[in-house]
Amino acid sequence: MSNVKQAMDVYLDGLRNQHAVEMQAVGTIQNEMPRMEPYPDLYAKMKADHERSVTQAARLDDLLAKHGSSKSVIKQAVTGAVATVAGFIHVGADDEVLKNVLAAIGYKAYEISSYKVLLVLADAAGAGDDKPTLEQSMKEEQEMGDWLGSNLPNLVQAYLGWKSA
Repeated sequence: MSNVKQAMDVYLDGLRNQHAVEMQAVGTIQNEMPRMEPYPDLYAKMKADHERSVTQAARLDDLLAKHGSSKSVIKQAVTGAVATVAGFIHVGADDEVLKNVLAAIGYKAYEISSYKVLLVLADAAGAGDDKPTLEQSMKEEQEMGDWLGSNLPNLVQAYLGWKSA
């Protein structure tokens, strides 16, 4: 097997994995959003992030189709189950919003790193024309990660205000 063919196989697997990651994000955000309504800024950002994750998954579908492949039904099922559990892990915790934000910051770092890997794989697989799509999604993840990180103090203060009310 040639190096380019092998790289393409790894790249396509990476696209399928990232599609599953985006679908897990969609499910997790969807499950968490109703409980974040007391935090209007966070709620609005989560709603926008949910929509972006749906769009990012569609972009990944398009890239897979372009290369004659498709998403993994098995990965979809597994990540769907994980998203359901993940969205409810902190339910009932007194500090659920803080735990969810910390988990989201870590998840964003993972997604950004995954897109960086896909960019390298795209080059190795001879799919350099996919890079603008991947870079767009990576930039969107970075924007949300940056917002979460820079707004963490405000979210903690909002939590403290809500808790004392």
